[in-house]
Parts: sequence; C-alpha cells; structure tokens
Amino acid sequence: MSETPTNTLQHRVDGRDDAPVLVLGPSLGTTWHMWDRQIPELTRTWRVVRFDLPGHGGAPAQPAGSVAELGDRLLATLDGLGIQRFCYAGCSLGGAVGLDLALRAPQRVASLALVATSPRFGSADEFRQRGVLVRTNGLEPMARTAPEQWFTPAFAGAQPAIVDWAVQMVRTTDPSCYVAACEALAVFDVREALERIGVPVLVLVGADDRITGPAEARTLVAGIPDARLAVVPGASHLAPVEQPAAVTELLTGHFAPLAQDTHGALTPPAMPPVAVPAARRPRPNRRRRRTRTRSPVPTRTRPASSCAARCSATPMSTRPSPIRSAPTSRTSSPATRGARSGAGTAWTAAPAAPSPSPPSSPAVTTRPSPTTPAPRSATAWPRPSCARSSSRPRSTAACPPPRAPCGSSAA
Repeated sequence: MSETPTNTLQHRVDGRDDAPVLVLGPSLGTTWHMWDRQIPELTRTWRVVRFDLPGHGGAPAQPAGSVAELGDRLLATLDGLGIQRFCYAGCSLGGAVGLDLALRAPQRVASLALVATSPRFGSADEFRQRGVLVRTNGLEPMARTAPEQWFTPAFAGAQPAIVDWAVQMVRTTDPSCYVAACEALAVFDVREALERIGVPVLVLVGADDRITGPAEARTLVAGIPDARLAVVPGASHLAPVEQPAAVTELLTGHFAPLAQDTHGALTPPAMPPVAVPAARRPRPNRRRRRTRTRSPVPTRTRPASSCAARCSATPMSTRPSPIRSAPTSRTSSPATRGARSGAGTAWTAAPAAPSPSPPSSPAVTTRPSPTTPAPRSATAWPRPSCARSSSRPRSTAACPPPRAPCGSSAA
C-alpha cells in the first residue's frame, strides 16, 4: 500500500520491480481486492499495479467529477512510480478509465482489456437518479442490490462468503465519492471516438451480465479497429470474481505478446523496418581496352637498280609445312636478298623486270640445307607488299627493302 498525496490514487504494487507493468482498475463500489484471484498468476510475469477509486477501500475521500479526472490521477500515480508505458485492464468504471487513457494518452497505453465495459453506460438520467438515491438514503440500498447485479444466482447461492464481502465493500465506500462517480458515468460517452483507439483490445464480458452485457461489448468490438470479443459463460458483472480461472487465462493470453520487456516499463513498439535497397553489386574492375589504329606503313622507295630484283617475290606455298625448316645462314650481297626460311613459309626472289637503270644482278634462288627437306611446290600467289599484315596488298613498285642489304646471297 501507499500514502496517497493529493491528486493521486491509493494503490498497491505486486510482482518484480524489473517486470513489465500491468495496471488493474476496479469497478464502481469495489476495491482492488476484486482482482485478488488473478494476482498469483499475473505476478509471475507482470509487475501488477492496482488502485482504489477515491473514497473506496479506505482511500481518501477526494471526489473526482469525471472519468478524465480519474485518468489524470492515475497517470500522476504511475509517474510517481517511474512508470511510463503499461498495459491496462479495467472492469466497468475501471474500464472506462482505460478507454479514456487510450484516447488521451495513447503513447502510454500499450494494450487494453475491457471487462464489463461500455462506451456509454446506460443513460444520464439513470445514473443521476442513482446519485439522488445515495444522497437521500446512503449506500445501504446499493449494498442490498449488489449481489444480484454482480453475480449469477448459482454463484451467490454457492459462495455466501464472497457475497457478504461484496456487500461490505459497498457499505464502506464514501457516499460523496460514490455520487461523484455516478455523475462521471452519466456524462461519459466515447462512442464516436472508438475508431481512434490504436492499441490491441480484449473486450471481455460475462454471458449473464445484466448491466453491461454482450450487446454493449459488441458495440466496443465494432468501433475499435483492433478488438476481439470474449464471452465468459456462467459469469455476470464481476466476471474476475465469479470465473477467475477463465478471466486469468484470457488476460494472460491477450497481454503475452507484450510481456517480453524486463525493464519495469513497457517501451513504445518498434518502428516498421525501413525497406533498405539492396546494396549495389560492385562492378568488376574492367579496364576499357583502347582500340589502337595502326597508321599506314610509310612507303619507302629506292632506285630500281637496287630493288628491281626482289619486287616480284612470291610465296612458295600458302600451306605451312608440318616440319620447321632450320634457319639458313645469310650473307650480304650488294644486289639481291637471299632466301629467308621462316616458320612454315619460305620466300624466294624472282627475276626482276627490265629497267633503264644499270642491269641488276642475276636472281638468287634458294638452295636447301642438307638437313632441311626441299620445299613443296604449290601454286604461286602474288606476294604481299612486305607490310606486317598480309591483308593489305600493295603495288610491287613501292615495296620496302628487305631486312638484309640488297645483293645478299644464300649459301
């Protein structure tokens, strides 16, 4: 229990200090003891905070004129405990406090369970007449009618001790605070705001509840976007007292997804993962190949007297020989180039055409080496123009000089 300063509520805390917080709100005319039969199971997972309404259960008689004022006092109480975010379950007037908090302080309420609750409790005249009755006759008429309104006849006949306990709770309530609570319920109406509740909600109702029955529960489920209905058979208005096992199971199942926080206060739900585009695959380091354009081979000319003997050279074969010829020795001659034996192709010099210049030296022919087989005979094709590529034939009149000086002879 706790000392109750002004503008806060009398409360009790059960469970581990490092557990997530679950707040339980009572019904009009009852105390936090209406949740006694749920505490052993809930405190295994939760840090349970229960509170009394003003003037109930020995709490200071500080009447609250509206449900919103009760919600503000509850938030001040939780602030004093260092609790910022919590789950909430309330019965009847306690459920109305939960609806108010979910609408006015949505950042603090993680989830709701509404037991025997309605977005509009009867009519304003009904509760005002009840207030007038209490002012006139006290709470004794309310105490006598409480058992038949809160419990089924079968339970009341089988559990007389619990019925007597319920009657005593009503009798010990401060009348002025009871009347103020009736006035608060007379003006409470959140039917048009239900769609703004953005937390998961369990609407739990006793099948035999004659105050806020299944019809009012369905109104809540139809108006709240994320709500589900649970009807408890064999229970009336105080279902947590009459069917404790069924109610406990429904509460633990509803709040279980939020029971993972172990820091004493529920943190706000995490944001949806932001879709991050996939990382670009690194491009291979491909060096751009430069296309080199060869410049044309410059044409070199010499006097016809020095190169006439070699300008009509022709290949001896267009098909390479399977046997490589051994290189032959070359000697310089001032007139012609000797035969060159290459890899698979042999070249020979042909007689030159007559020229007005001094007569050229006689044509030189290739004499095979003793170890080299004689070249095959084949159809002679015009020799390329001594350029490095054979795909560009040139005029024989402008053929560049061979590697060996003119006038060489082959041995």
